[in-house]
Amino acid sequence: MNRELDIILSNIENAVEKKEYDTALSLIEENVAILFSSRNVKPVIILLGNIPEDRFVTPLQKLIRGWVSFMCGDGQGVIKVLEELEPYVLTSPVENSVYCALKAVSIFMDNQEEALSSAKLSVEVMEKDANSFYMANARLTYGQLLSSVGDHRKAAHEFFSAYHIFKKHKSYFPAVTSLVNYGIKKHALGEIADIVTLFRNELAASSKFDDDGVFELLKLPLGIAFFEMNRQNLAVEYLESVKPLMYQLDFVHMYGVLEMYLAYAYGISGLYSRAYSLIDELAGRLSRLGFENVNTLCAALRAHINLLEGVPVSDSDKQLLEADYLAGGKHTPIGTLLILARLKLNSDMESFSMNDLIAWQESPATVKNVPFAQTAAILTAEYYYQLREMAYCREYLEKAVAIYTNYRLSARFLIEKVECLNLLKEINRDLYHLVNSRWDVEAIPVSLTQREHEILSLMALGLSSKQISNQLCIGAGTIKWHVNNIFNKLHVKRRSQAVAQARKLGLLR
Repeated sequence: MNRELDIILSNIENAVEKKEYDTALSLIEENVAILFSSRNVKPVIILLGNIPEDRFVTPLQKLIRGWVSFMCGDGQGVIKVLEELEPYVLTSPVENSVYCALKAVSIFMDNQEEALSSAKLSVEVMEKDANSFYMANARLTYGQLLSSVGDHRKAAHEFFSAYHIFKKHKSYFPAVTSLVNYGIKKHALGEIADIVTLFRNELAASSKFDDDGVFELLKLPLGIAFFEMNRQNLAVEYLESVKPLMYQLDFVHMYGVLEMYLAYAYGISGLYSRAYSLIDELAGRLSRLGFENVNTLCAALRAHINLLEGVPVSDSDKQLLEADYLAGGKHTPIGTLLILARLKLNSDMESFSMNDLIAWQESPATVKNVPFAQTAAILTAEYYYQLREMAYCREYLEKAVAIYTNYRLSARFLIEKVECLNLLKEINRDLYHLVNSRWDVEAIPVSLTQREHEILSLMALGLSSKQISNQLCIGAGTIKWHVNNIFNKLHVKRRSQAVAQARKLGLLR
């Protein structure tokens, strides 16, 4: 394939140098599948850029120019091509399919419903040529848009279909791209066992033809699957091994995903320094590429590792996360909501309302991401545990356990250091023993926040809640919240018991 690609590129380059632009464009049209299946399409983009725009005459030539504009992030270039073409001039299914796909990606940010309809049409018009390279590209594009709106089931179907078509054309890089996306969607659906079986088989089979080594990228969803199954050694092994290749191939749309799960695996394994180094590396890489919300993402990852390690979360990270929440409210991304909930339960984020996380669980979005739903259920169970509303606590914990039972996802119980997990002894003894083998809940040292320590000290002086509220200029409801947290951490029910237990543990002099 590489030799064939080199010959085609050389022929196109010669034609462009001789200003035989019609010949060059004909070669491009005839060899689209080979040219755009390369792991490095930059030479193709450069060659197309050396052809004057007025020499792109046929609808397909113009559409290829538009697709290259899209790949370069040139939205105006895409719009210009679409404006040059009226739908009635498109005479072939291929032209209609590429036109609809380009239209879909160009309007997605402004009109998701119309964009999805257009992307779906780009697939439907290719029905009579179901195994065409253009059909594979249409399915990949449709899958990416479905993924963006959280329709993981349909997206997975489109990615899997695209994979098989690309593979038939020996277009291995887009084939692997499609299959990795499929694996990420199956993860969101909780179907971890399917990922392990399929991806191990595909990795083994690819050794016969994968000269470029691109199938090694399949280790990314495999590593994530092993993390969820609490096979952390394999998770670290697979994710660490695929990271250099992901960067080498500029697999940009997975930046942040791999690092997040690798950081989680490090955290569960107690490899905290490696987790922090990884997060710093990610911050630098994404900042250089101009990614949005880099600081918030890295603040969330650092805060999570801080909580696992049992060290204070920095004020700067808390402020970043709080600002994101105050701007987005209940529409804050679920990943951020989860870390905010952890901080709330640790008495580090007073402004966060657990009602927003509870509302997310009641929304249709919940069923579309099973691992996040499991985490949300555990954190909500802990929220009610701290309030001593045990019926609600048990209800949500049982939801989390049901996900474990149905999908065998166990890691989420290990990345949450919460006391409600003691109730697993009554709900699922296997999980209870698993958690206890990792975290000795009873042996966890009592750690009070600075505010809790202030309130406890004033309680020891005999001040009432109202007096503490006045002295610290904090609302009565917030004082009650902190007092409940102090009681929970010290395993007591009354103020006198809290003071006595604190003195016994050396928390008060």
